[in-house]
Amino acid sequence: MISMPTGRVIIGITGASGLQYGVRAAQALSKSGFDVHTIVSDWAKKTAAAEGYSDFAANVRKYSKSVYDESAMGADISSSSFNVYGMIIIPCSIKTLGEIAAGIASNLVSRAALNMLRSRKRLVLVVRETPLGMIELENALRVTRAGGIILPASPAFYSHPKNVDDMVDFVVGKALDAMSIEHEIYPRWGKAKR
Repeated sequence: MISMPTGRVIIGITGASGLQYGVRAAQALSKSGFDVHTIVSDWAKKTAAAEGYSDFAANVRKYSKSVYDESAMGADISSSSFNVYGMIIIPCSIKTLGEIAAGIASNLVSRAALNMLRSRKRLVLVVRETPLGMIELENALRVTRAGGIILPASPAFYSHPKNVDDMVDFVVGKALDAMSIEHEIYPRWGKAKR
């Protein structure tokens, strides 16, 4: 029998469209018993305003044990000595992907992510951009070679989603799968009702 991981998880929410993915991940992890430590980038806040997501900050606080601004470089989660199961950056902007690929720790999101790679802990980047050019693909390959998992925000339709929430749940569920965290957020292949 495989034991279920517990403890602390870091979520990075960056300035790509799809902030609902990050909030739903925090909710699912919190419900599963994890202490969720969420980092919100400055551009995530600007994206929330641009997309009319007025209760974004309140929802992040609701499902997180701690919430950090990207500038909080002295926070406990900035250290590789912070005992954590892993990190999901959801959504992950192309800027954040590029910084991690280049080893640049310019803010708390990229610093925490680099700690995951150097400590050989789980790191999942839910990239939410299209199309991807050669530079982005090469950056994704560099992160993959360093031990990270690139998971594009690509909802499937075999589960017969009835609304946007169902599509969000699929992507979040795949991110939890990549972290080896058990869940029942989306119907798996062969289990979906037709």
